Amino acid sequence: MGGNLPVILIELVLVFGGVLAFAWWQLRSVARDRRETVARRAAQQAAEAIAAAPPAAPPPAATSAQSGTPAAEAPAEPR
Repeated sequence: MGGNLPVILIELVLVFGGVLAFAWWQLRSVARDRRETVARRAAQQAAEAIAAAPPAAPPPAATSAQSGTPAAEAPAEPR
C-alpha cells in the first residue's frame, strides 16, 4: 500500500478539489440569479405602479384673450 499512497492522495485532491470548484461555481450562479430576480421584480413592480397610477390631468384649454371663453368657442372676428 505504501507504493500507492501518492496516487491515492492525488486522487483525493482532484476529487475534493473538483467538488469544491463545482460548489463555488453553483453558489456564484445562485447569487447571480437572485440579483437578477430582485431586479426583475423591482422593474415589474415599477411598471405596475406606473400602469396603476391615475392619468395626468389634461393641460388647461386655451382661452380667448378678450372674452375669457375657450378658444374653440370664441366667436370668429369679422374681416
